Amino acid sequence: MKILDCTLRDGGYINHWQFGRNTIAAILDKLEQARIDIIECGFLTGMAGGQDCSLFSSAGAIARLLPQRARSAMFVAMIAIGEKELDPAKLEPRDKQGIQGIRLTFHQPEIAQAVAWAEILMDKGYRVFMQPVGTVLYTDMALLQLVEQMNRLRPYAFYIVDTLGSMYRNDVSHRFYLIDKNMAPEIHLGFHGHNNLQLAFSNAQVLGKIQTKRTLIVDSSVYGMGRGAGNLATELITQYINKNIASRYDVSAIMDIYDEYIAPIRKKYQWGYSMPYHIAASHVCHPNYATYLINRQTLTMKDIEKIIQSIPEKDRVIYDQDRIRQLYTQFQSRKIDDTAAVAELTRRIGGRNILLLAPGESLTTRREAIQAFLEQEKPYVISVNFVDRRYPADACFISSHRRLDMLGQERLGTAILTSNLPGGRPDCLYVDYDRCTNSDELVSDNAGLMLLKLLVRCGGKAVYLAGFDGFHHRHNWAGEDREATQAEIAGRRSRIRRQLRRLAGEMPIAFLTPSVYAQEEPDV
Repeated sequence: MKILDCTLRDGGYINHWQFGRNTIAAILDKLEQARIDIIECGFLTGMAGGQDCSLFSSAGAIARLLPQRARSAMFVAMIAIGEKELDPAKLEPRDKQGIQGIRLTFHQPEIAQAVAWAEILMDKGYRVFMQPVGTVLYTDMALLQLVEQMNRLRPYAFYIVDTLGSMYRNDVSHRFYLIDKNMAPEIHLGFHGHNNLQLAFSNAQVLGKIQTKRTLIVDSSVYGMGRGAGNLATELITQYINKNIASRYDVSAIMDIYDEYIAPIRKKYQWGYSMPYHIAASHVCHPNYATYLINRQTLTMKDIEKIIQSIPEKDRVIYDQDRIRQLYTQFQSRKIDDTAAVAELTRRIGGRNILLLAPGESLTTRREAIQAFLEQEKPYVISVNFVDRRYPADACFISSHRRLDMLGQERLGTAILTSNLPGGRPDCLYVDYDRCTNSDELVSDNAGLMLLKLLVRCGGKAVYLAGFDGFHHRHNWAGEDREATQAEIAGRRSRIRRQLRRLAGEMPIAFLTPSVYAQEEPDV
C-alpha cells in the first residue's frame, strides 16, 4: 500500500494554485522527508500560472523545484484531458533529475485520446497513471472493456476515481474485485476518494484490508485540502498505516506542512464536508453545482436538493454553469400580481423619506448619526433580510428562503416577502420576485438592490442607506463567510455600484453611513 500526496495539485483548486515558489519547493521537500511514496507536484498545462503557481508548462519547470539531494519518493504531475491540458507531444522526454510519472485523467468519451496520449508519454520514458474520471458511472461491462485496453497498454497504474465523492464501501470493493481479477498483475491499482460523504478515510481502510498481491496506491492531501468537500487527509492515512500495517511515514513532518503552509491558507479559504456537498454526492452530481447554489446565499438545504434533483441524470456529472443558472432562476421565479401589495406599501410609506438598514458594521460604529437621523426625519424604516432590535423597523424585506428560516418567529413589523418564498406570516406583503431582480446575473437577486427596485414603484421623497458597508474579503455585508478572491470581490462591488447608479437615476439615493458603493474610484 503506497500513499500519493496530491496537495499541490488537487489542493490548488482552493487557492488557484498560488502557493508561492518557495512554499511549493518546501512542501515537496517536507513530503519527501515524511517518506511519502509518490508526490504530485501540480498540473502540466498549456495555461501555466507563473513561478508562484503549481501549474507548470514543462517537466523542466518542475525539476527546478524538486529536492536537490538523493530522493526516495517518486515525483509526478497531472495532465487532465479537457482541463487546460498540455499536449504530451510538447513535453520533453523524461529526465532522471525530474519527474518520473504522469497522471492522465479522462472522461469516458476521451478513452481513445487518453490511450494515444499515454503511449506518447510512455515512449518518452514516463510512468503513466491512467485515471478514468467518475469510475462509479461506468457499467461493469464498460469497466471491463477499459481494463482490457489497460492490459494492452500496460501503464504503471490504473485508478478507481471517486470524482463525485459518492461511493460507499460496497461500491469501492465491487470495483476493486472486478478490476483486480481481470487486470494484469504488474499494473498498480489506485484509489482517489473525495470526502463528500465523509467516507474517504473509511474507503481507504476497506481497500487496505483486502487480501491481494497487487500494489495499491491511495491518494491523499495534507489536511484533506481539495475542492469542495476535500480529500482523504495525508496525516490520517499515514498514521493509520503506521499503526496497523507498518511504521513507514514521518507524520510529524506532515504536521509541519500543515502548521507552516496549510493553516494560513485555511484561514482564508474553506474546504471540507458540508451539507450541500453531501446532497450533491447523494445524487451523483458534480460538486460545482452545489458550490454555485451555496454562493447564491438565498437557499435552504431542501431548496438546494430540489434544484439538484431537477438536473437530468445524464447531465449531472459534467458541470454546466448555464444550466444551473437557468434552473436556479426557474426555481426562484414565482410570477404574481403584486399591484395591491405595492399600493399598500406606497400608502404606508406616505411620501416620507425611507431608511434602509443592512447588517454592516457601520450600524454600530455610526449609531449616533443613525439615531439622530431617525429622530429628525422620522423616516419609514425597512430592514433587509435581518432584524436589529436597536433600530425598530416599520417593515422587514426578505428575499432569501434561508434568511426567512433564520428569522423564525422574530417580530418583523410588516414582512415584505418576494414571491419565491413560502407564506404563512400574518400581515405579509407579497411582491413579484422577477420584477425586483435586475439583468446582471452575478448580483441579480442582491437583496438591497431588489428592495430599491421595488421602492422605485412605491414612491417616497428619498432613500437613505445605512449598514450597506459592502462586500469584503471572506465577509460580505451580511457577515457570511465567502470563498472569493479580491478580484471577484472588486467585480461584485463594481456591479452593485453600477446598479445603484442606475437606480439613483430613478429615485434619490444617499448613503447615511460609509460604504464602498459610495466610492467613485475603481476597487484595487
